[in-house]
Amino acid sequence: MAILKTGLKFKLIYIGIAFAGCLLSLYLWDLQVSGVLNVCNTGGCGNVLTSEWSKLGGVPMAVFGLFYYVIFLLLAIIHLVDKHPLILKLLSISLVWGIIFSIYLRYLEFFRIGHLCMLCWISVVMIALLSINHLLERRYLRSHAD
Repeated sequence: MAILKTGLKFKLIYIGIAFAGCLLSLYLWDLQVSGVLNVCNTGGCGNVLTSEWSKLGGVPMAVFGLFYYVIFLLLAIIHLVDKHPLILKLLSISLVWGIIFSIYLRYLEFFRIGHLCMLCWISVVMIALLSINHLLERRYLRSHAD
């Protein structure tokens, strides 16, 4: 029973962080669309969210973040009820994609925009936590393989 509980913790962590990522992305999208950026100007968020790189094909970056976190959340929920190894691989692939895209966005912040958005950095922390959780889960599964 303890093994089930420990294995379940990894899955619940995925769900919790992905849900928080959805909320953060919705908040960033709302800030960008509403134009009420004075809330986060002290950290440079206003400069980042109004820069020429704040949209891709006319779509706010926060929408891509929301899409990413919703997909991850759905995969995490499926992973909660289905032990199929394909789900774990899809989680791995989505984390690699999230890391690569986060590095690209940080490059833009540092070298193109010249400002940092602390709210955007929270997403980086979330992806890092998801990645650590994933690595720990994979190690746990290898050590408890039948």
